[in-house]
Amino acid sequence: MLNSGIWRTTTFRLTALFGAVFAGGIILLLELVYLQTAQYLTARVDRTLQTEASVLARSRPETILPLFRREVARDPLNTLGLFSATGERVAGDTRLTPSDLTPDGKPRETTAGPGPARALAERTSWGEILIVERDTRQLTELRRIIRSALLWSGAIIVTLGLVAGVLLSARPLRRIRAMRAASEAISAGDFGTRLPVESGGDELDELATIANRMMDEAERSMAQARTVGEGVAHELRTPLTRLRARLDHACQDLDPNDPRRRLLEACVSETDAVLARFRALLRIAAVEARGRRVGIEEVSLGATVDQIAELYAPLAAEREITLEVEKAAGLTVRADGELLLEATSNLLDNALKFTPAGGRVRLTATSVGGIPTIEVADNGPGIAEAERALVTKRFYRSQASAHIEGHGLGLSLVAAVADLHGFELLFDDARPGVIVRILCRRSASS
Repeated sequence: MLNSGIWRTTTFRLTALFGAVFAGGIILLLELVYLQTAQYLTARVDRTLQTEASVLARSRPETILPLFRREVARDPLNTLGLFSATGERVAGDTRLTPSDLTPDGKPRETTAGPGPARALAERTSWGEILIVERDTRQLTELRRIIRSALLWSGAIIVTLGLVAGVLLSARPLRRIRAMRAASEAISAGDFGTRLPVESGGDELDELATIANRMMDEAERSMAQARTVGEGVAHELRTPLTRLRARLDHACQDLDPNDPRRRLLEACVSETDAVLARFRALLRIAAVEARGRRVGIEEVSLGATVDQIAELYAPLAAEREITLEVEKAAGLTVRADGELLLEATSNLLDNALKFTPAGGRVRLTATSVGGIPTIEVADNGPGIAEAERALVTKRFYRSQASAHIEGHGLGLSLVAAVADLHGFELLFDDARPGVIVRILCRRSASS
């Protein structure tokens, strides 16, 4: 079946408009032909009636009866009648009487006979009343045929116009759908996709060409920005590593109680934080470049959860936080196991970092509506609903947790991993705290 969207295309609407104008013109033309034909045939019948009535009315009384018989024999469509001045029938076989017509010599439509007819009444020179009637069933049938042709031709024209509109709209609509699919792929992060261009060179091709040029320029600018960022991170990481080593070496040469040593230790700590930011930025850039898709395999969510829980259990105990683990058996998903482990570790690390002592963190591998899902919930300060669209941006820190140490890149990495696999990252309110879910909606391709 045709998609309902075809009725809303400009091509269909223009075709329907032109078809309606054309159909209206044809119908108007046929209606004009019908009216002109009907008027002509009616006028011809009236002239015939007037001619015959004039000939008979001017004849002599002794010759009118033979003329009656001759006219009836000549044209069986005519019926004649001769009546006295008082209305008594003298001759003829017409069913009309002087009471049905005014004797003024003007033809009129009448249905007093066996069928539609036109008739006139006229007084003869000696005072009697002459009625001439002509059967017009052929004329009525001709009118019916013309009107039927008018209706059928209009219906056929309208139908052909609609069919032409559908056929002419199908190709542009198919191309629009292809462009929409390409646009959705671009919106999803596949910046290498381009709008399809065909060889017709029409306005859609021109629009697609312009959009593709814009995408080429945008991709080039993004690549340059990414290259600059990665280059800066790479270039600065080496001197910062050397600086950190020298600071640490200088620190070791000082007495533990020397104030200068405490200052150098603070500098080493700050340098480590900067290096951690650079490593996170480079990791996010590597994931966003989609260069890790070769590692796609069948991954057990239960095993992933167990591995992460075992890794972070000492940290949870140290911070006096209860770590709960739940998992459904047999849950698997096609993914890069190392990246999925890293993303989930970031979620659990955030939960443990922002949950106060005595709190509770729950790590779950379950199925939500048939979709394999990793869920991390805590009872910490949570994330305000207005900030949930912002926390995955690089370096963004929630207002509720700005006082806690961090660099605002953990959730950016989680979002990049989810986007790479086609998964969905969702936030929900735990009252108190926050629930973060990774919904594995579709498998990544290998």
